[in-house]
This record gives sequence, structure tokens and C-alpha cells, in this order.
Amino acid sequence: MAKKIRCRVAGGCVVCMTCMYACPVQAITLIPDVSAVIDQEKCIGCCNCYESCQPGAIVREEIDE
Repeated sequence: MAKKIRCRVAGGCVVCMTCMYACPVQAITLIPDVSAVIDQEKCIGCCNCYESCQPGAIVREEIDE
């Protein structure tokens, strides 16, 4: 079974919008004063959001496809 990389917001989001600007496919939206949300249907698994997230709120994981 093939593995796919997925990023998700695990907690600790400070809504700084850095991840949103780093995403090349606009898969991230923000809920003001709450958290970023990653649309898994749009996400291509590039992990730009994970790499740009300063508070470490985004985690990267492998899932079975």
C-alpha cells in the first residue's frame, strides 16, 4: 500500500497566516482568532506549511492511500 504525506493542524496555532501564504494550492483557510484549517482534498503534501509554521502547530504524518 502506498503512503501519502499529509499535514494537519494539531494545536497551538496563533493564526499568523504564515502557512496560508506558504501553501502553493491555497489549501489553508483561517478561522479568525481560532486556528488554521487544511483542506485535505486540496492538499498536495508539499509540507510548505509545516516547514513555515513557527509555533509548530502543524504536524506532518504518513497515511495509507
